[in-house]
Amino acid sequence: MPLMQPFAFDWDRGSMQQAEQWHWLAVEIAEIRRCAEAGDQAHDRLALILLDHLVEVVIGREVNAQLAFQIPDSLVEEMREFRDAGGELSEELCRVVDEHVGPDRRQAMDDRLHEKTKFLIQRGVLADQEREVLDRLHQYRNAAYHRDTLEPDLISDLVLAYRVLADELVGRHKPIAWTMVSSDPAPIVAPQQLRAQLAEGIDVNVKAMARRFHGHAVKRLQAVIAAVATAQQLLGVNSSGKPDPSLPDDDMARMLTGLDDVSKHLPSWSKQAEGLKSKTSSLTALMIAFINLDRALNRIEPSVRRLDMILDYWEQQRINELRGK
Repeated sequence: MPLMQPFAFDWDRGSMQQAEQWHWLAVEIAEIRRCAEAGDQAHDRLALILLDHLVEVVIGREVNAQLAFQIPDSLVEEMREFRDAGGELSEELCRVVDEHVGPDRRQAMDDRLHEKTKFLIQRGVLADQEREVLDRLHQYRNAAYHRDTLEPDLISDLVLAYRVLADELVGRHKPIAWTMVSSDPAPIVAPQQLRAQLAEGIDVNVKAMARRFHGHAVKRLQAVIAAVATAQQLLGVNSSGKPDPSLPDDDMARMLTGLDDVSKHLPSWSKQAEGLKSKTSSLTALMIAFINLDRALNRIEPSVRRLDMILDYWEQQRINELRGK
């Protein structure tokens, strides 16, 4: 077996034959653009899901390209045992042994996008902030696809940001094979033909996007502020900030107390929301600032939504009583 054979037998990976076709990715990119330009929420959701899939595929291929020519696990284990027994390896071979990605980590990377992006940072393919944005956009996709908890008016802006970042990722990917021989009648597409396709025809105005993400943040923050005020009212919080001690210690009181507790964070969150308008140096910097605030708000928003549902129920009960139902 050649020393640098790609995808050695002990990789537990399938054959590379036909594994890097690009035609279907070109079709997917065209569909992303069609959905993103349709101008309605349903197609925005489809575009977000397709974008996330495209990014996962490209990141997976980048991982394969980085690992394709590492030497087999068995040979690395022999060299490691030789070194541990007191044998001397050259500096280059020591580096090869220390940096070798074994089957356990390869399995973890196969299973989780977070592990793939972590590896690509170590290889200098991704920057820390870029990885954070891509990982968070993957979570947004899950919120839209699995849980349907993503704010509807946010989706189109996330799609725009994702298109730009995904286009950059596709543009600098260096695959193992630039063209593949195929019996498929579809035209052969080389990866360089996909560059700039996702962002073609869109005007990426970071200042305008900063204003829109600022608007999203302010809207959500206002809902939190209103919920905190209502919670304090229901708790009977006095001028010293103490709730009515006679209230029962039940689930409702604990939820209201949790809302009251975040009141100390409101000035900081308001400052972060206002600061989004000035994050115009790059799209990545804007997304990082928005993500940081988003994570903080995500922790309390389930209680905000629950309180809204309870208040709606109480209001409906009051209306039914007035109607004599």
